Amino acid sequence: MELILKKNKPLIENYEDLKNRKLLQFTINGNEFSAENTKRFSWKRLSEEAALQYWTEEVTPSLITIKDVYPNASEKKPESEIKNAIGFYESREDIKNETKRRHSTPRINIREIEKFGEIICYGSFAGIDDVMLAQGLLNLYGSPSDEIIIQYSEQQKNRHKRTHPKDNSQKVEPNQEDFQIIGLNTILYGPPGTGKTYEVKTYKDTLLLNQSASERLYNFEGLSWREAIYLAYKERNFEALSVKEIENTEVVRAYAKTKKSKSIYGTLSTTVIEHATEDSTTSTYRNGRDLFERIKDRWALTEAGKIEAEEVFSNAKEEIGQKKDYYYQFVTFHQSYGYEDFIEGIRAETVDGSIQYEVKKGVFRNFCERAEEDLENGTDNNFLFVIDEINRGNISKIFGELITLIEPEKRIGAAEEIKVTLPYSGDQFGIPKNVYILGTMNTADRSLAMMDTALRRRFDFVEMMPNSGLIRKEVGDSGSIEGFNLADILDALNERIEYLYDREHTLGHAFFMNNNTLADVKRTFENKIIPLLQEYFYDDFRKIRAILNDKNGIYIVEKEISPNKLFDNKLADGFFSNNENKYALKATASDEDFKKFLSGVLIHKEVNEL
Repeated sequence: MELILKKNKPLIENYEDLKNRKLLQFTINGNEFSAENTKRFSWKRLSEEAALQYWTEEVTPSLITIKDVYPNASEKKPESEIKNAIGFYESREDIKNETKRRHSTPRINIREIEKFGEIICYGSFAGIDDVMLAQGLLNLYGSPSDEIIIQYSEQQKNRHKRTHPKDNSQKVEPNQEDFQIIGLNTILYGPPGTGKTYEVKTYKDTLLLNQSASERLYNFEGLSWREAIYLAYKERNFEALSVKEIENTEVVRAYAKTKKSKSIYGTLSTTVIEHATEDSTTSTYRNGRDLFERIKDRWALTEAGKIEAEEVFSNAKEEIGQKKDYYYQFVTFHQSYGYEDFIEGIRAETVDGSIQYEVKKGVFRNFCERAEEDLENGTDNNFLFVIDEINRGNISKIFGELITLIEPEKRIGAAEEIKVTLPYSGDQFGIPKNVYILGTMNTADRSLAMMDTALRRRFDFVEMMPNSGLIRKEVGDSGSIEGFNLADILDALNERIEYLYDREHTLGHAFFMNNNTLADVKRTFENKIIPLLQEYFYDDFRKIRAILNDKNGIYIVEKEISPNKLFDNKLADGFFSNNENKYALKATASDEDFKKFLSGVLIHKEVNEL
């Protein structure tokens, strides 16, 4: 779809028109901007480029009003028709005050634009906000011949939905009629082998459908401030920069978010001077590395500095490309997994030969900040965080403050939005509304840490039980291999397990899903099913034999042992009965014996003829 902005042309679009639309490209007076030639391309880029186009040293807008956007509007036009703090301000605090005064959304995104050494702040929430900013600038400072052409997606993105592919052998595109609601917090639970981990792929394919990340990102793990400065110079093609210009580069701003520094400018200045040439500074803190040199009022990298910068750039660069992993994270809980791994903790690292202790962000906090930045950019993509074996960790210890924050109504952007102060960093932290948490839980692991009751009520639990119908559909000839019906065998085994134990310890259909030959079935029984039954029943071979209906003693061999043959008669008397039945397990069987075993798993009742 296309939208053309002209000076004093009435702007008739509203929030619903641009809700969840993707910005494809825009053109300002013949200059085209798109994801191909602009980093971090999103709706906010429209207002930034419009500001850079129309600002002059003589004229700097301090505020865009309703009349600037709608020149022909009635004086009675309510301020509420501009939903958020649209306009340019001198500080972030001004935007916050304006947001409160207008009763705007608390999720207002505050951005900064620099030109002529001046920093101007603005606030926006949705694509229409940035369109209004561009329209206001055009009305105030543009000429009648100027125009801004905006192209955006026709369809709104579908969210909170998923579908199940009907055929595992080929990718099935989601059918709109098959969609069903997905909760923000979901746990897939059931016995082993019921396809819980496989179902994660279905969630991923559906929630992240048609989402991709093409922008360049950096891996800041283990990088020092000096190395972050190198990335800034590389980003600016090694041109000479002032410390303020270094501070305002996109890469340094992103790096600063990973650190807790009270004065970014001071840290950068100190770092540059420490590694400056002797002719560039008289500071006694200079260490003689000669990596930066002063050129008038700016700093440039020396040849030695450029060499180091190229090495850092090569190691830190991550080309995300057209893939979904930017929106996806997979972790597995275990008994030693902790809060420090998940949210944040204090870790030691060596910087320029000295040990420093810094607060490091955990995997989930980093993921949430990535999702929040996506919301701030107005793209509103889905992010999927998967926790495999969620009940194997100490849930209360790992989640900490998240027990409250994960509730849908407490998410960032929700009506009851909550942010908490983290204990190590002191930073404010919340969970964005576009983050889906998906856990898997094996119900057979009841000896491990149980789900915290407070956390249990905050998740939707989706039970996944054995489904022999999938075997009939996907394996062999309607579930049969060489005349042995694996679907019926699975049903028979599970009925016996449920009778002798419970339904949470039944066998999943995944045990047989990849079986193509009878040799595969034999390996499944010998390497997976029988060892699992040994674990379930604590080597009670009498019960295992009953479950397998191994009446021919192919795997569970019954032996009659007389204690008189093992002990002296005087010692055996009174302690043992004369004869006791013992069982032994055979690890493998011949192909012929295995066929005899399979034939006996199902109980075939004889029908008396009348």
